[in-house]
Amino acid sequence: MKTFVLSTLISVAALGNSFAGTAPIDPSNEKKNATALKETAAFHQHNMVTLYNQYDLAEARIKTSRGNHAELDRDHKFFVGLYQQDIANGIRVEQSKKAIEEINARYAKLHAERDAYEAKEIAKLQKHLDVALKKEEKAFNKATKALSKTVSAAR
Repeated sequence: MKTFVLSTLISVAALGNSFAGTAPIDPSNEKKNATALKETAAFHQHNMVTLYNQYDLAEARIKTSRGNHAELDRDHKFFVGLYQQDIANGIRVEQSKKAIEEINARYAKLHAERDAYEAKEIAKLQKHLDVALKKEEKAFNKATKALSKTVSAAR
C-alpha cells in the first residue's frame, strides 16, 4: 500500500511538473513578440534604405568621376573654340575646319566610350545591390519565422 501511494504521489508530481512546463498565454509575452517583430522590420527597413542610399552615392560617384561627360564637353568646347578663333581671324581656315571635324569625331567617340563605361559600372552596382537586398530579405524572413514560431509555441 505504501508503494502504491508513493508511486501515485510521484506520478501526480510528475504530471504537475509537465503542466507547469507549458506556459499559459501571457499577453505581455505576445506584446514583447509583437514589439520584437516591429523592431526587426524597422531594422531591416533601415538597412534597405541604407543600401539604396549607398547605391545612389556610388552611382553619382561613377557619373562624376574623372573623364565624365561634363569634362569631355568642357575640353571639346575649349579645343573647338581655339580653332574657331583661328577661323574668325582668317588663319588656316580650311585646316581649322578639318581639325574641328576631327575633334567632333574624337569627342563623340569619347562620349560613347564613357557611356559604355558608366553602363558597365552601374550594372555591377545593380548586381551588388540585388545581392545585398536578397540577403536582407532572407534575414528578415528568417527573423519573422523565428518570431512566428515563438508566438505559435506560446499558444
